[in-house]
Amino acid sequence: MRYAVGAFATGTFGTVPGLLLLYYLTDTLAVPAAVASVVVFLPKAWDVFLNPWVGRRSDRTRGRFGPRLPWMAGGGVALSAGFVLMFAAPTPKGLPSAVWVGVAFFCCASAYAAFQVPYTAVLAELADDPAVRTRLATWRTVCYGTAILLAGGAAPLLVHAAGSERVGYALMGGVLGLVLLTGTLAAASNAPRGTGARARPTSMTFRQQAAVARASRPFRRLLGVHLAQTLATGIMLGSAQYFATYRLHDAKATTALFGCLILPLLLTAPVWHVAGRRLGPGRGLLASICLFVAGSSLLLASPVVPRLLVYGCVAVCGVGYAGMQTFAVAMLSDVIAEDAREQGEGHSRGGAFTGLWTAAEVIGAGAGPALFSGLLAVTGFVSSSAAHRATQPGAALTAILLGVSLLPALVLVPAVVCAARLARDRGARPGR
Repeated sequence: MRYAVGAFATGTFGTVPGLLLLYYLTDTLAVPAAVASVVVFLPKAWDVFLNPWVGRRSDRTRGRFGPRLPWMAGGGVALSAGFVLMFAAPTPKGLPSAVWVGVAFFCCASAYAAFQVPYTAVLAELADDPAVRTRLATWRTVCYGTAILLAGGAAPLLVHAAGSERVGYALMGGVLGLVLLTGTLAAASNAPRGTGARARPTSMTFRQQAAVARASRPFRRLLGVHLAQTLATGIMLGSAQYFATYRLHDAKATTALFGCLILPLLLTAPVWHVAGRRLGPGRGLLASICLFVAGSSLLLASPVVPRLLVYGCVAVCGVGYAGMQTFAVAMLSDVIAEDAREQGEGHSRGGAFTGLWTAAEVIGAGAGPALFSGLLAVTGFVSSSAAHRATQPGAALTAILLGVSLLPALVLVPAVVCAARLARDRGARPGR
């Protein structure tokens, strides 16, 4: 649980900006959609370069606190502070607000890299048995889902709890900033220590780091799955608030949508663990992706079906999401552990793998809302202030529907191909 509780931080930061940041910019601070898409995307794009560097430096860090703890603790403190500032823009609206939010989000993304890269790598260092690592990954998924449920459900409620939206966003940022601080420091306290006497791995360039990743076929395929998964969920998160406001005509329905997505995730993560022991992690991963694709595709019919069925489709996505999270992280830890055995004690390259892994994660999470925002801009979406909700053209309403349904499903098609190939790999056989 000390390891898994770190997922409260990753789930909160992975969810709330994707869910509310774009909407905060366009519909509270009156930032044009095209500018907002740049603000949302650029900090994530920076992490593509930063995360691999953090991974390499984390592998080579030595001292009495070990290689992971200093990065995780320092990143956690900076992340919580930046998150509070991000939703507390002092300027009323327009370009100054966009600059404030963009700088704060840039700092948050950098701090998140310092925590998330070693946090993902440390799973392979906590246990030698793949079955134990899968169990740890399952608990991590449960905590991750709990964080998404609480943060994704509570964040809109906190925003609406205050008299004005701007005050509500500031309140939400302060409360969830404390959650980020608690989760990151708790996970950091569990990182292995006492590695100061071990040999320091050879310095590695980004090109060498990429070569290490290319040499591992299972990692390449897992990375393809992970990138597609985070892009698809990023699109769905970015479109959720718009879907609730403009298609379901109930801005507060975002909380219900999140409940329907995350409650099945919490309930079925242990079930996926059991299924993975029978099917093998590769087949389990493939089945979970297919479920997510089916659920999101069926949301295309939401204008003509009862809302209860809409929530049911979201619940199917939640079941698939649980499997994707559990199996992908567990299989990544297996790749890292196998590489460490080949390299010898004290020469772990876990950070090299997880640096690229989290780079794919942040680019997918950032590109998803940015892609959706670009679609809104192309279809003529009209930005609003907190005091006035603009009427949207039909093309923009269609774009909102596609963003929550068909677009995520299409993005996951390459993930289906990669997972099918993983299911045929020797490392995906049943028994773990």
